Amino acid sequence: MDSLSTANVEFCLDVFKELNNNNVGDNIFFSPLSLLYALSMVLLGARGRSAEQMEKVLHFNHIAEPLKLQFKDSAECSQAGRIHSEFGVLLSQINQPDSNYTLSIANKLYGTQDVAFLQGKSVLVDMMYQTGTFNMAFVREPQMQVLELPYADRTLSLVVLLPAGATALDQVEKQLNVKTFYKWTSSSNMMQRDVEVHLPRFKLEIKYELNSLLKSLGMIDVFNQIKADLSGISTAKGLYLSKVVHKSYVDVNEEGTEAATATGDNLVMKRLPIRAQFVANRPFLFFIKHSGTNTILFCGKLASP
Repeated sequence: MDSLSTANVEFCLDVFKELNNNNVGDNIFFSPLSLLYALSMVLLGARGRSAEQMEKVLHFNHIAEPLKLQFKDSAECSQAGRIHSEFGVLLSQINQPDSNYTLSIANKLYGTQDVAFLQGKSVLVDMMYQTGTFNMAFVREPQMQVLELPYADRTLSLVVLLPAGATALDQVEKQLNVKTFYKWTSSSNMMQRDVEVHLPRFKLEIKYELNSLLKSLGMIDVFNQIKADLSGISTAKGLYLSKVVHKSYVDVNEEGTEAATATGDNLVMKRLPIRAQFVANRPFLFFIKHSGTNTILFCGKLASP
């Protein structure tokens, strides 16, 4: 399960960097988990080079024992089948019956068979305000603040990476990778302290067509009608993946943060006496994660509210 969570973070950051390069100055929002899960379903039917490329892009080639892809007729006997089973366990852990949320995966994959927030500008933003006791870290290089706002029963949390001082967001983005993400958000780096939080209200609803992005990451053959090998899905010739469409929506407002505040003082940990200031009045990165499995459900960048 830890390997799958790591693959989730690696894939998340790969996709984020590609979207960030292709959408300079724009807001970004997507669900790496739902995209990873949807593509893993295609992987079940992929064979040969198509499967090898997909496993590498999805970071599944390091999960479980380091096997070369030798798919059998039964998906349960394959590497992809084991990964898909792990996904089932992971999703059941995230969607517990007693949780006050539901993760709905609704990506669309179309297979076809053809026999200041803006650099140098200031804008007026409607800000939310709250005080509470939250996990927070001060990172020296690059200089930034890291804040974790728990939701409701603390099963999910919102993690915000906010540049500080003279640091620009692109400096944070350049140093962002799996190792630094784990380091910046680790329990050893974060400390419970009283925080005064100023966070903009925002809604994001973004749709992406990801063919080009996935190709640039190395998932090439599956989109090619001649080279694609999806013989695990059908023996018909010419079956390939025509389009990967991904759409995500988020609404950050007082309702979400009030739920976090309600249980903000329940943990007994070392606390610093001086109230810290967290004022998100510049572009920042944010992640919504499942605490129990350390899985990133959503990833985003607020460049302009």
